[in-house]
Amino acid sequence: MSKEIIIEYKKQTALTDYFESKVQCKKFTKGGFLEKLGFKNIIYPDVYFHTGSLNAHSKLMIENSKFTVINSSILADELVRNQNIKMKNLRVILPINDVEKFKKKEVKIPFYEQYNIDEDDKIIYFSAQNFKRNGFEQFCDIITKIESTNFRVFATCTIDKELDYAKKVVKSFNLEDKITFIEDEIYNVADIFILPTLNVNFSTAVVKAVTNKCAVFVPTNNNSIEIVDVFAIMDSPDDSNTAYKVDMLLRVPDELKKIQKENYSIGKKLNTTYQRALLNEIIEEVKVLKEKKDLRR
Repeated sequence: MSKEIIIEYKKQTALTDYFESKVQCKKFTKGGFLEKLGFKNIIYPDVYFHTGSLNAHSKLMIENSKFTVINSSILADELVRNQNIKMKNLRVILPINDVEKFKKKEVKIPFYEQYNIDEDDKIIYFSAQNFKRNGFEQFCDIITKIESTNFRVFATCTIDKELDYAKKVVKSFNLEDKITFIEDEIYNVADIFILPTLNVNFSTAVVKAVTNKCAVFVPTNNNSIEIVDVFAIMDSPDDSNTAYKVDMLLRVPDELKKIQKENYSIGKKLNTTYQRALLNEIIEEVKVLKEKKDLRR
């Protein structure tokens, strides 16, 4: 039996690094002149690690690889429904975020003191790489429609160009005194994370939020909805009910805590141990298939 497992990926990740550290791997090659003429068969990957959007190459890999690793059950259903891919060839490994156990109430204390926040106020939070694509304008619109006053708003931005854009948006909504921009991520002190994103791909920001005990509002077009409480799933980035729902959580702290706990019950499982256990299962499955192939020879 060939010990080498053929793999393919567009982007090197923690998944591919671990996989390559556990078994002898060979990167997929497209083949040469003979393969193009059809005189020699192309040997497709045993495992294809899919990231990003679907294109011609990724579709070819998904259709021909023995196993394809993807980060969403929703994407798996779409591939089965629209691309005629067999579910048995797909392996879902959700994005992870390792977080040590912590008490949000205790973590909040120094942050609240630094920004002079009343201890009963809640923090509404926004963080993204691309503010426009991830719905910062919609976020600001939601903030203007919240009737409660027992909250503060923070947004993390580390790129000057993004910050310039964000400040213009804030000014257009007259929220200069309401939204504070910071450089560090504060998922661990935030109470409500709102991401009215236009993106489809699973948001890692949402993973960070649920693993840090936040209530999370994200639209149904993003695959990350599979790990958040159904109450907070937005119909679209412009969902007019979002401000009302956020308002309700601010007025009813017990309901907010309930959603935070439900999200965290899922989020705490999304760690390195979970990820590696599934990768080890895939390695064993590939080995079994290779052994069966050798026996048929």
